[in-house]
Amino acid sequence: MRVSSLLKHQHGGDFERLPPMASPNQMHHHQSPPMPNFCGNGFGPWNHGAHPERVGFPQGPVGWQGAPQSPSSYIVKKILRLEIPTDTYPNFNFIGRLLGPRGNSLKRIEASTGCRVFIRGKGSIKDPGKEEQLKGRPGYEHLDDPLHILIEAELPANVIDARLSKAQEILEELLKPVVRVRVSTIF
Repeated sequence: MRVSSLLKHQHGGDFERLPPMASPNQMHHHQSPPMPNFCGNGFGPWNHGAHPERVGFPQGPVGWQGAPQSPSSYIVKKILRLEIPTDTYPNFNFIGRLLGPRGNSLKRIEASTGCRVFIRGKGSIKDPGKEEQLKGRPGYEHLDDPLHILIEAELPANVIDARLSKAQEILEELLKPVVRVRVSTIF
């Protein structure tokens, strides 16, 4: 359908009745309600300088669906640090236990809790020679600290503490060394 036929039927007139150099926007006999401001400066192309508070737009933080967010749904970032007891159990392979086969244990923890898990500190890099080279460089300051785990979560405020505590619980269980006792029987 053509726009000219829409305008003709809607307003009951032709373009010939418009004053010279008039645009179709000047055909309206009534003021249309302002449109939302997508430019962010109050002077968008559709709202003619209208202010959002006059039009009735929400003023607080707005969620992805356009509704005002509740304080419990604000995204919060928290980091939790767990020490790895390498001084108590110097011969136990904590990194291997945390990573699991092909890193699957750590990936499973991250997937089930929504938290990121980082192994940091002295001994967190597999090659000791490379660790010595990287020590002191920007981004590798953690190599001066003892071996530890960082659990990072960036989640809504109403679930972040539960997710962090769940990740902490799982990791603390993995940090308990498994002592293997070899039992030999003589027949």
